[in-house]
Formats: sequence, structure tokens, C-alpha cells
Amino acid sequence: MSHPTTIGHALWDALRTFYRDFRRAVATKQEHSGPALVVSGDFDEVQAALGRQHFAPNWEFSYNKRGEDLNLARITYERREVGHHEYGWWQTHVRGWAQDNGSMRLRAHWELEPTENDQDHIDGIGLDVPAGVDQTARALDAEDVAYQRYDNLPAGGE
Repeated sequence: MSHPTTIGHALWDALRTFYRDFRRAVATKQEHSGPALVVSGDFDEVQAALGRQHFAPNWEFSYNKRGEDLNLARITYERREVGHHEYGWWQTHVRGWAQDNGSMRLRAHWELEPTENDQDHIDGIGLDVPAGVDQTARALDAEDVAYQRYDNLPAGGE
């Protein structure tokens, strides 16, 4: 049990579940093809490894990609200028899908942090897929997690 069951906890859990279900209904997109990492580990192993590298659940602040099992982000403060505007808060956003062979397919990108840069985040300003994949690969390397890198993996995997 992660916390004692009280009315407050039960209400919060119900509200979070409702919000996540609502989000899936109104803000859902298909998985895209492109760069990916396929990790030789199951969901629990991948989530724990990335968690130790300061990635945290990100379900509430992102679109739902159909079938995704993992949605994590690591927030970073880094001053960068994009289009004559300076931004400070960024995130490495990782989505993951469990595969039939027990591995995890990960798609990552670097982008503006959504709660501090709402419309610019939605507009994709500063979006960098290769940087997100590289940062995720470095986090997995730090945890000695084996993976295969793909430049253009189709949606749904191989």
C-alpha cells in the first residue's frame, strides 16, 4: 500500500483517474514513426532505471499516444534562445510501449516544459527529437541498461 486509505486520498485518486481517462478521450493521437530506442527490459525495469535518472510520471501534461504504457519527463532549467525569444524550462519527454517480446519501445524528444510555456509548447517551438533520444540514451547508459537505437522505427515497432 503506498499510502493510508482516507477519504482525502480516495477522492484524489478518483479525480486523477477521471482526469487521465478524460485526457485519453479528448487528447489522443497515434504513435509516430521515427527515432526510437528498444530497451532489453520490461516496464518495471525501464521505469525504475529512468526514475533513478530523475524522470517522473508525465501523464497529466501530455497528449495520450494510443497504447502507451510509459510516460515520463525530466525537467531541466537551461537558458536557450529560439526565434528571438529566450526560454528557461525544458523537458526530455519519453513515451514507452511494452512489446510482446518483453522489451520496451521508447520514443523521446526535447521540448519546452508545458506548464511554463503552454502555447509555445503546443506549437512545437524548440522541439528536438534527436536531442531527446540522445538524452534518454545517456540516462539508460548511466544505469547500464541495454538498448538498440533505431533511426526510423515504424509505429508499433518492427
